[in-house]
Amino acid sequence: MSWPLWDWVVRLTHWFFPIGIAFMWWSGEQGHYQWHSWMGYGLLVAVGTRIAWGFIGSRPARFRHFLRGPGAIKQYLTGRLPASEGHNPLGGWATLVLLALILVQGVTGLFTADDIMFEGPLAYWGGVWSGPMAELHDVNWTVLQIAVVLHLCAVLWHQLYLGEPLIQAMLRGRALGRSASVPPRPQWLGVLVAASFAAALGLVLAIAPEAPSFY
Repeated sequence: MSWPLWDWVVRLTHWFFPIGIAFMWWSGEQGHYQWHSWMGYGLLVAVGTRIAWGFIGSRPARFRHFLRGPGAIKQYLTGRLPASEGHNPLGGWATLVLLALILVQGVTGLFTADDIMFEGPLAYWGGVWSGPMAELHDVNWTVLQIAVVLHLCAVLWHQLYLGEPLIQAMLRGRALGRSASVPPRPQWLGVLVAASFAAALGLVLAIAPEAPSFY
């Protein structure tokens, strides 16, 4: 018996990322900073959920399942690594890098203050670090854009040149025999994780002090 390679938690967070990142770019460019903030909160909850799912989630989603060492990467690049469930060695590390970049983008946004157009909800807590956080936010955004483009190029290479149905698998959970050999974790657990992150973020935002008028 086989089960979906990618469960609902993985698929929903995966497709939320490009939508959220695109909306963040648009809202920032248009100066809709309230919308920008709300989508940032959503991305933080999504990336926190996906990272947690990398430890407690379904087998193909776990970091220990797809993060491989240099030897496996070398075997993969030379075509000597047997096919396996989930990400290939390079794809696994690319996933971790993208998650880290999204996390950094969201966290720095909370503490960012540029004294002109935008002030994050935790900028007062950031104190003298709010300025450097804003700079890191900008630099990380550039790196994130580069990583997204590289990710899209890699997906198109596998999809169109190698004939691997990565997009179909991420949409339907499986494609052309790509399936998991063990059942997925209960999906309600993912909902509970997301709700916990949302509640924790909401609590932090609620207790964060507002900056004095002279700040």
